[in-house]
Amino acid sequence: MKGNWVLILFTISVLSFAYRSYAADKVIEQPSLNMGLFVNSLPEVTRADVDVAFNFWAGEIGKQEGITVMTQVYTDINVMRRDFDTDKINFIIASPLPLLNEFDHEQLAEGYKVVWGSSAEDNLLVVTRKQSKLHDLVALKNKQLSIVQNEPISAMYADILALESFGLEAKKVFSKINYESKSTRLVLNLFFKRTDVILVYQQLYDLTCELNPQIKRDTQIINVLPNLPRVLGYFHKRVDPEFRELVLTEVGKLATHPRGRQLLALFQADKVVRSNTTDLKSTQELQQRYLQLFDKKRDQQ
Repeated sequence: MKGNWVLILFTISVLSFAYRSYAADKVIEQPSLNMGLFVNSLPEVTRADVDVAFNFWAGEIGKQEGITVMTQVYTDINVMRRDFDTDKINFIIASPLPLLNEFDHEQLAEGYKVVWGSSAEDNLLVVTRKQSKLHDLVALKNKQLSIVQNEPISAMYADILALESFGLEAKKVFSKINYESKSTRLVLNLFFKRTDVILVYQQLYDLTCELNPQIKRDTQIINVLPNLPRVLGYFHKRVDPEFRELVLTEVGKLATHPRGRQLLALFQADKVVRSNTTDLKSTQELQQRYLQLFDKKRDQQ
């Protein structure tokens, strides 16, 4: 939960910082920032928490003279796309899969992503207990799998692993698939032998292991899906290019300003880097791999 919660707060915070800097430089009427967040992209964060974060930071930004800010939280991706297409919102925040499948990439302009440690991407891990003797994917047949609920990349990757190893969908390979609301519960259930294998993002796995080092000693990573961005933010292409550039330039200068350094330290982030639609490539390749395996399975039936 912490990783996603930090991400949403940081996303709004850096835009707040950029807008304050932009307002100080511009004396003419400002374009407005109309942010839309697809809340399903943050399965481990409650809707109430999302609303509190958005309302708080919008209020802070709105105090700045000459700046108009609107925030909208969406549960329906079709409504979000319609609002983006009709300019009701001009900056979207979502995980890569809905961005890939539901939005016209030709309408997406540059945005940004946040770097923790050395990477802006995360790894999806397949983790088992060391004493279970489940050291490879072939050993997982008829075992219990646990994944985060409403996390489509994990569900897709479970099917990919099952199809590649056994030619079957995940539901026909594992004896049971459990769904948990939090990644921490996944790791703890594995540690306490309530499940046999989990799919979990590395940042959240590492965080849980830091809190309980025994988990690290007793578990093992048997497979890694690398380089997955978790959440991305993009401007609409119709937003004034000068305005987009000024905002993104200010975001990139966070580490050079005292307030920016405080903001980075608050969220334990190293820097903010620009993002464009090429950051969707790893998710696109994963989905193509998934579809090819299903096509192959259908042709063999």
